[in-house]
Amino acid sequence: MLITIPILILSYSCSESEYPMKIGDNYFFIYCPSWGYANITDSREVIIIKMEVVAWNYDSTFIIAKQKPFREIYDSILVVYPNIPSDKMDKLYHATEKYYYWIVDKREELDSELIFLRNGMPSRKYFGSVNGPYSYEKYWERRKEIGVPDTLKLLETDWRKKYCKLTRQYYWRKIKERGVVD
Repeated sequence: MLITIPILILSYSCSESEYPMKIGDNYFFIYCPSWGYANITDSREVIIIKMEVVAWNYDSTFIIAKQKPFREIYDSILVVYPNIPSDKMDKLYHATEKYYYWIVDKREELDSELIFLRNGMPSRKYFGSVNGPYSYEKYWERRKEIGVPDTLKLLETDWRKKYCKLTRQYYWRKIKERGVVD
């Protein structure tokens, strides 16, 4: 339930844009300039690859994505600088070069289970068709193992540079106020 509400709001607020974009089978790329972040979801509007998806691409068989793990980076900065202002947080976030890589194999069935994180928040653990998160090296190993064609390359787009700063600052305020992102 906690995961579905933001997706519905995001989908509704983006109804005039080209998103959500169907990227084959039951998968969607959701991005909205007014919110400024991107996710890859399934047809049930469950987030498979969370914000911030910074590059992605797909073909008839695979979806590939590069993710900058917003919450993980945010938490690590807060440990060192617990009272950091949002504008400085954004600079540190931008300077952090931490990425995860994902492969979704559309030939496999998407399956998941509900898990609870250490802070008690619900999340989903995917298996079957979802491969990741991987380091860059492991990502390339896995690509070769499952036959992702070399012609399928990650595409970064300029929308992140334009819109993501305001969204991160919004989420940082929300997390500081409530301790969670709703």
